[in-house]
Amino acid sequence: MTGVASAPAATDSRTRRSAAVDDVVAVLGTYVVLGVVGAVLWWALCDPATFTVTDDGGIAMGEVELAKRFDPDAWYAVIAAVLGLVSGTVLTWWRSRDHLLTSGLLLVGSAVAAALMAVLGGWLGPADPRTLAATAEPGAQLSAALTVDATVTYLVWPVTVLVGALVVLWSPAASE
Repeated sequence: MTGVASAPAATDSRTRRSAAVDDVVAVLGTYVVLGVVGAVLWWALCDPATFTVTDDGGIAMGEVELAKRFDPDAWYAVIAAVLGLVSGTVLTWWRSRDHLLTSGLLLVGSAVAAALMAVLGGWLGPADPRTLAATAEPGAQLSAALTVDATVTYLVWPVTVLVGALVVLWSPAASE
């Protein structure tokens, strides 16, 4: 008799576990894709500063190009903010079975997306101009590497994802 009563509980536990695994795959998979999309957008939209190879094989940068050194950080932040806000809102609304699990997955996923965007964007972007300067002719123009210089920029992903999640969690429909 006790075996009959525990069968529905075991089935319910398996169903909850299956739903949680489904949420993990959906949310983390979405952020892997968004990290790749963000990297491609970052590479395509950002015009990095250029260095000029000097006569002694070093590199130098003029004032106008020096001002462009902040462009990679700014483009990274803009792309991460848009993708983070939209994905945080949509995924929290879509995966609303367990808000605590979803919120945790959003944080982990946004960290994965931030790292993927930075690494893949760096691979897609130009190589380090210091290594290229050794073989380049004096006066040659070399693009700066596509990197994030301000470490705090990596926080744009998780902060905007959580803001998007809060939009859904604090909405009147979510509290009903």
